Amino acid sequence: MKKIITILACVSVLIITAIVGIKIVRVTPTASAEYEGAFWSSEKLTPGYPLEKIEVAGTYKQIGYAFGQWYKAKGYKPRPLTNGQQAMARAQFAFYEKVYPATAEQMRGVYAAYGLNLADMNSGIPVYEKKGFQCLLPGVIDNNTTQEKYQNDCSVVFTRPGMNKDGHARLGRNEDWPKATPHTALIFTYPEKGSYPTVIMTGSMRGFVNLDGMNSRGLSLGSASVYPSGYPIPEGPVLIYTQAQQLVLERCANVEEAIVMLRALPIAFLSTKWLSHILLADQGGASVVVEFLPEGIVVSRTDTPYQVMTNNYWVPIRDNKEDCWRYIVAVNNLKTTYKQVDMEGMMAVMSAIRNSTQWSIVYDLQDLSLCLALPDDKFVKKHKFSLSDFIARMEKRKTGGK
Repeated sequence: MKKIITILACVSVLIITAIVGIKIVRVTPTASAEYEGAFWSSEKLTPGYPLEKIEVAGTYKQIGYAFGQWYKAKGYKPRPLTNGQQAMARAQFAFYEKVYPATAEQMRGVYAAYGLNLADMNSGIPVYEKKGFQCLLPGVIDNNTTQEKYQNDCSVVFTRPGMNKDGHARLGRNEDWPKATPHTALIFTYPEKGSYPTVIMTGSMRGFVNLDGMNSRGLSLGSASVYPSGYPIPEGPVLIYTQAQQLVLERCANVEEAIVMLRALPIAFLSTKWLSHILLADQGGASVVVEFLPEGIVVSRTDTPYQVMTNNYWVPIRDNKEDCWRYIVAVNNLKTTYKQVDMEGMMAVMSAIRNSTQWSIVYDLQDLSLCLALPDDKFVKKHKFSLSDFIARMEKRKTGGK
């Protein structure tokens, strides 16, 4: 009898709902197991500077879901996309699925964290915003920063194995910017298959881009701004250069593989006021400066035991790299410290060329360690980490602790 009464009560509710026109709200189901289960750890390194250290491991869907939960917790709310933006998003996402499937899977995970189906393409998730600019997943950029000025910033220094008695290659980078960004992060990522583990620094779009970094094969890179060169921006879907840098670290084992990949990609920049060039280096001692010129991508090599890149082109199209004071100081320091450039020595080189610096970082391409200094204590404390140790912990986790 109780069962019959319950059924009748349910039927009555449905009839009443239909009569009075009450709208039934569909509850979004929780994410399936394919999205859950990532390892996630985050901590603020110092109370005086907006930098977060993040460790994440799992499949790309799981990694994306974990980042999506972070974006959601920080108050990043989905935005409705116009018809034009939806068309742009569909074209861009189809491009990602073809050339960068890992980031496509990661974006699916971000959307799942919001209870959204990415395939609908009617909502964009902001992963970076500032005045006049926003970047929405899965690939919509709204840039109204017409008054943006060129920033003469950042320095990258590479020393080959012969520059120190221990035979380790090292890459250092200063991120020079007028002020800190609230999105700054040091991110260790362990994809369970298909890509190399990485450690990167970024100031925006956490989980999708980098400004400098290193992978488990000892390939490292760093970028710096340059004046526009006349590089033709490709039409149609593209990778932002910082996305291309992330793809390089995830998929390439050495400098030569990275050059091949970059030349095959349509790459764009976020401003008409400046471009960037990239210094690539690997643990074997190879290095190049990659520049984006009217004729396409051009690489520059040197036979010196070091390579330095600041904000002047290596290819003499407008200025001379030797005209930059930071280039001159770095080279002079390297010449006088030959065979002595260990981690501390490389950090000393970076210290001599700081310029409104937000972080100084040095990567050891042999033992995969890194050293980071921040401006909150005038770069006194050296935060030390190891990509190798992170990988070992994640592999132990993957095998159940065995």
